[in-house]
Amino acid sequence: MRRSAAGWWRPALLVAGVALAAVELRGHLPSPAATWQALRGAAPGWLLAAAALSVLSMAAFAEQQRHLLAAFGVRMPAGASLALTYARSAMAAALPAGSAISAGYAFRQFRARGAGQGIAAAVMLLSALASIAGLALLYLVIAAGLPVWALWLPAVAAVAAACVPVVRAARPAAVAAEPAAEAPAAGGLRRTLRRTVTLAAAVPARRWLTVLAIAALNWLTDLACLLASMHAVGLTVPARTAAIGYLVAQLLRQIPATPGGVGVIEAALIVALTTAGAGAAPAAAAVLIYRVLSCWSVLPIGLACWSALKTRIATAAEPQPMLASGPIGR
Repeated sequence: MRRSAAGWWRPALLVAGVALAAVELRGHLPSPAATWQALRGAAPGWLLAAAALSVLSMAAFAEQQRHLLAAFGVRMPAGASLALTYARSAMAAALPAGSAISAGYAFRQFRARGAGQGIAAAVMLLSALASIAGLALLYLVIAAGLPVWALWLPAVAAVAAACVPVVRAARPAAVAAEPAAEAPAAGGLRRTLRRTVTLAAAVPARRWLTVLAIAALNWLTDLACLLASMHAVGLTVPARTAAIGYLVAQLLRQIPATPGGVGVIEAALIVALTTAGAGAAPAAAAVLIYRVLSCWSVLPIGLACWSALKTRIATAAEPQPMLASGPIGR
């Protein structure tokens, strides 16, 4: 009885999210025929650009995690990191409480690559903080009235940094080892946070700048995917206006009304574009292209990646101490 009473809020949020989307979309949705007509006239070149930007966004997040793992002496091939990113994204978008399931899956994958419990937990927490910082940087650029392309400078720096072999940075970490016999839940959240702070403090500032630049690249290429989708259907809305709508949609996405923000993201973007003066049909078509590339197509790809990685989870190693023998970073 308690369990069923405690879980009432999930379906309530789902209903509220659907109702809110329906109210917001009133008067902003075109007919299916008009949307299909806009899709049929989409420019192939811009569609390919949007697809490439979507993949680049996923690759940036994969590199963000890989650089953090490398900072603590844990090696992860680029292909495995990208597969993990797709699998995690599919879980977060398709499953109830998908974010928590995705986090647990990533933790097991990091452990399977040789990370100790403390290192795996720290990388997950630090990666989340880096993503928040990258999104905040994008917010600051928009709030300051700067052009969106002002963020391409750190993006270029991130690409250059990612081209440097991570193996050079994957030296044994100079951090305190966690006790080999420590129980998984020992110390609780407070101990985990203290250990994470200790590990983060040992990472050189140069590496943190690289991780932050990659995090900014992750958001920037996702936004660029939306802009390319708009160009594909001939939608002429100022990039800054579209960026503001994108940022609002990312905020709404944090409300766990639907898995992956399905319905909520689409509604927010369509309303933002049509309010800015875009036609309903090209706005709906652009958002549909963007969401197919950045969300819905991730589901089958993520399933395939999960299948490829599941044997790795089964062979996850026992907790191992990360012994200090040299400086972190390059």
